[in-house]
Amino acid sequence: MLLARPPRRDTRDAGLAVPPLGLAYLAAELRRQGRPVEILDAYAEGLSWAEFEAEVRRRRPSVLGLGTMTPVADVAYRAARLARPFVDHIVLGGPHATAVREDIFEECPDIDHLVIGEGEEVVVPYLDWLEAGGALPPGVMTRDAFEPFEPSRAVEQIARPARDLLPSKGYRYLMATRPGFATMITSRGCPFRCSFCDKSISGSQWRARCATDVVDEMEELVDQGIGFVNFYDDNFTLHRRRVTAICEEILRRGLDIEWKAEGRVDGVDAELLRLMRRAGCRVVAYGVESGNASTLELLRKDVSIDKVRTAFSATRDAGIRPLAYIILGAPGEQRRDVENTIRFVREIGADYVQFSSLVAFPGTPLFEEYGHRPGADVRNPVDGDASRKTITDLPPDELAALMRFAWRSFYLRPEPMARLARDAVASGSLREAARLGVAMARWNLGGSPYQVERRAVR
Repeated sequence: MLLARPPRRDTRDAGLAVPPLGLAYLAAELRRQGRPVEILDAYAEGLSWAEFEAEVRRRRPSVLGLGTMTPVADVAYRAARLARPFVDHIVLGGPHATAVREDIFEECPDIDHLVIGEGEEVVVPYLDWLEAGGALPPGVMTRDAFEPFEPSRAVEQIARPARDLLPSKGYRYLMATRPGFATMITSRGCPFRCSFCDKSISGSQWRARCATDVVDEMEELVDQGIGFVNFYDDNFTLHRRRVTAICEEILRRGLDIEWKAEGRVDGVDAELLRLMRRAGCRVVAYGVESGNASTLELLRKDVSIDKVRTAFSATRDAGIRPLAYIILGAPGEQRRDVENTIRFVREIGADYVQFSSLVAFPGTPLFEEYGHRPGADVRNPVDGDASRKTITDLPPDELAALMRFAWRSFYLRPEPMARLARDAVASGSLREAARLGVAMARWNLGGSPYQVERRAVR
């Protein structure tokens, strides 16, 4: 089986190459069961689409596995079309497959099967079924059959990602404070009810690894030369005692590693943040989303504006850099509301910010209410969408101008520019920073940040 991440959509894609952990987890399970498996990360290796096609032709795997999120589903479909003549079976997994399901067979007829939900316990029975026939395994969808599957393993029992199959030197992260970058997942699921979040893969039940197991993996990464880890948990700070135990275990072992985590503003306090800082935490990313209480209510964040201010103040006081994820132009917002949020990000002292427009993705509560809207196309070079179906009550051109102003007014200042320059040097991400800078410049000047390859798109 060949597990593949396709190339960049076009030559000026400004996205950072981070490890495809989902594919690495599947590869680890296949290998544990004695199945031959390879990973082709064409994105990280910088392959063109012609080179990707040639590589699949050379390998000619019996089964090609792809995974995708909705914003980049078109990329997975293109990979399937190119690979179709050279493989026997093509299977798609990931959030898009789980949310959209049978509609994918119409969107991309080259795909044979889908894996719905978490794939580690499904992929080996799927290969057994391809070889021997019989009853369709739970978790696999064909054009005319499907039986649901519920994961039965504790998360500690899932094999650790097969990182040795990845081009580890090809990964960079601009906010890393050291060279040598890796990602980890220490928990799955999220019990909160944000209306824009797709939880179709891991659900609302939070399942977490114990502190010892987490730090064991971190120690393995340190031994492999990793200096910075990005925790990809939906909410790393959900359980205070577990975060405390992880930090204390890092300190007990004397691990020399730094890290970033995702958290909620109501899940941290000054004492916890100081401990996290001592244990190597350098960045915490918070889903702030808005400086307007009415928008937070629409998004079902269940936090107050004052709680945001308190968390950001405590994070900075602890010596940790806070990052704010921000949504501009949600339904009901007018120009003054967007401008208020742009000011709010400066007021709370965010060190980094990512501004985006709001999309009602399949699988989210928002989709049920707003999915029928045609949507405007308001995006920026950090978004991965080919076309971003933004839901907003503002005129698209006005929101697009506000989006440009938001990015420009935050980052085109001496302190943020100097910080990003230091980060690029510290993390070894100078080339990635330059790529992002060029894309941002083109976008701010009114041009597209993207450039499709000149060869015909198949």
